[in-house]
Order: sequence, then structure tokens, then C-alpha cells
Amino acid sequence: MSDTTPPASYPASSSPAGSGAPVAPPQQVNIAFWLYIVGAALSLIALIVSLATVGSLKDDVQKQLANQGQQISDATLNATVGVSVTLAVVFGILYIAAYVLFAFFMRRGANWARIVLLIVTVLSLFGILGGYGLGAARVVVGVIATVLIFLKPANEYFAAVKASKRV
Repeated sequence: MSDTTPPASYPASSSPAGSGAPVAPPQQVNIAFWLYIVGAALSLIALIVSLATVGSLKDDVQKQLANQGQQISDATLNATVGVSVTLAVVFGILYIAAYVLFAFFMRRGANWARIVLLIVTVLSLFGILGGYGLGAARVVVGVIATVLIFLKPANEYFAAVKASKRV
């Protein structure tokens, strides 16, 4: 078997042998892709829920400052909350967009995207308690998807895509 042919146990796509055309992803890679999309949707829902609770956060900050004998003007508090919300929305949307983009690249067989998704999933373990329960759901979905993309059929798929690019 040459270096440019996919492993025998993984069926190549219907393209001619040696054409360099990509192979079709196995079912588990497609399932993982959709799980990552569900994870992105859960992140978006958590962002929206967080935005809906900004008013209570503002009240909590005022109460904590009052308990410490400190005061902050409403204008300063509103400006701080406004900047915080804006940053949260911008970074939240960028994170979700990047996550979805990595999922698309992973489904196309990009091994680097698979590694990035692994790292993001490991880092997401730190946010498991956040997002009103949605953080835990997103972590579970991400862990399942990540396990799927590192099992044998997926490994063979990523190797076959890499081999097809060498042609």
C-alpha cells in the first residue's frame, strides 16, 4: 500500500483512486459535527440568558457595595455594565463563530481543527457550572463529540484526508 492511499479498513469516496479528491467523513464525524453545532447553540442560548439577567447582576453589585460601605454612581455603574455587556456579546459571538468554523473544518478532515476542538473542550471544563446549567450541557455535548472524533473510524478518516492531500 502506498503512502497516498487511504487505509484499507476505511472506504474512500467514489472519486477515482489517486485523484487527490477528499474522502467522505464517517458517520461518527458527522455526528460529532452536529454535536459541536448543538454546543454552539447552547453557548448562544447561555449568552442570551446571561444578557437577560444583567439587571439582577447590577442590583447585586449595588447591594454588595452598600454592604461594604461603598457607593458608586448610577452613571458609573451603568457605563461599567454597558461596557461589560458589549464585550461579553462581542467575544461570545466571536467564540461561537470560531467554534462553528472549527467544526466545519473538522468535518472536512482538518486534523488541526480536531486538535483545536479538543483544547476548547478541555478548557470548557472550567465553565461547567456556568450558564444556568447550559454550561454543563455544552460540556457534555463537547466531550461526547470530542471522543467520537478520536475513535478508530475518525482517525482513519483524518489519515485518509491527509493522504489524499499529498497527491
